[in-house]
Amino acid sequence: MRNRITYITLLLIGLGFVSCKKSFIALTSKTELNTANYFKTSDEFQQALVGVYQALRGWAQPTSWLMGEARTDNSRYVINPANRGISNVYMENINDWVDDSFNSFTESKYTNDYIGIQRANIILDQIANANIDAATKNSVTGEAETLRAFFYFDLVQYYGAVPLNLHTVTSPADAFLTRAEPNAVYTAIINDLTDAIKKLPAKITFPQSGRATIGTAQTLLANVYMVQKKYAEAATLLKSVTQLGYQLNSKYANVFLTTNKNSAESIFEVQYQQGAANGQYSTFIYNFIPPVINTTVITGVNTNTINGEAQNVPTQDIIDSYETADARLDASVGVIQGYYDGSSNFVPESLQSIIGYKTPANKVAKLFAKKFLHPSTTAGQTDDNWPVYRYSDALLMLAESLNEQGNSSEALPYLNQVRQRAGLTPSNQTDQTSLRAIIAHERRIELAFEGKRWTDLLRTGQVATVMTAFAKKVKQQDASVPANAYNITANRLLFPIPATEIQINPKITQNPGY
Repeated sequence: MRNRITYITLLLIGLGFVSCKKSFIALTSKTELNTANYFKTSDEFQQALVGVYQALRGWAQPTSWLMGEARTDNSRYVINPANRGISNVYMENINDWVDDSFNSFTESKYTNDYIGIQRANIILDQIANANIDAATKNSVTGEAETLRAFFYFDLVQYYGAVPLNLHTVTSPADAFLTRAEPNAVYTAIINDLTDAIKKLPAKITFPQSGRATIGTAQTLLANVYMVQKKYAEAATLLKSVTQLGYQLNSKYANVFLTTNKNSAESIFEVQYQQGAANGQYSTFIYNFIPPVINTTVITGVNTNTINGEAQNVPTQDIIDSYETADARLDASVGVIQGYYDGSSNFVPESLQSIIGYKTPANKVAKLFAKKFLHPSTTAGQTDDNWPVYRYSDALLMLAESLNEQGNSSEALPYLNQVRQRAGLTPSNQTDQTSLRAIIAHERRIELAFEGKRWTDLLRTGQVATVMTAFAKKVKQQDASVPANAYNITANRLLFPIPATEIQINPKITQNPGY
């Protein structure tokens, strides 16, 4: 937000200078990089593209799981009564459905999406006339279009109508836009992805580099079509994805290993790398474990998280939803066993498997999202990437798309690839309604804690039904849930436009109910 305000301020000052002296119009700095002198070589376009990818890190951490998972029946927080700081409260508010337009986390998603969009716009405006080789021009264009489409798809799902800008901001008129209707945003997304699919290399090599590929663009466009109920178009794209060389890892737990980044099961993931010098590390597990003075027992390295708060904590509701013998339960949910000391601080003693676990007398058990726990060497930093699309996700979307067209028998092999990898018996259900429920359940379990649950519930129209039932249950189980939590109304299906955006741009209106 501060960067955008600063940019607009400097832009206005610059326009003032231009109006005072015409000679300023033709001048560009010869000693500082700018769009007039920078975009000359393939390497410069590649470096600019890295800046678009960088915006994904802010998107994924923490809003991808906070707004995409903790808002749902899959996970919640465990309150830290010793720290009622604003950051913890803002996270709790999103969990509890009582967030407002001043929440810094809902603002962060909005801001990071537009940072990525603006950076992609600059590249796409410059590259058309660039004197670089055709292969690089096509690949850079395809990646930038895919990323811009990804950011706009995120915005339209979470905020509804949003300002639509497909070019570089060069004047206040470009910056201060009204909100475009969702249909217009979806049209822009589809145009970007359709063009990207034509331009991106047709072959994928494994392990991948972490860049957006033709598989990313096809899967993303299929996801867009599914939101629009265009199941035939989605199925065609997803069948193409199955021909690109992707495959499921033999073991579910191995999918998330840091040694398996960008593997043949990965269609797209946000890249992170630990190391204090580069600032590119992730911290997911430190958000998910309970606040402790010493994390060594849990993470293998010591840091203090006592002021934090356990988030994305698996609910009993989802744990009860796992089928017997489902290998994904042990891979996804872990138990930290310990005790409370004299200062009421939780002291972890050991990690335990959830399978068959019973809390011993005089011990305390804490649940956490285990699939993001992997060895690291730097305290407070992890090497874990964040999954955006996995091949199992694409298989389940394909099964859903086929079933929604009445092709239930054709859908089963794609569903069963995922089930059999989890150690479960194949489904033979061909009744469309019954199979729809099975596929939805499979998506919930397979993609648990990865930030997919909220948009799945939105897309299938199940938010009110699922969350009303969950709210009743969780309020009975947890006395700490606020009385005003889970105000499940149609207005709450969208998050608020950040108040700061409305203050800056008087053309933007707020979503109803905020």
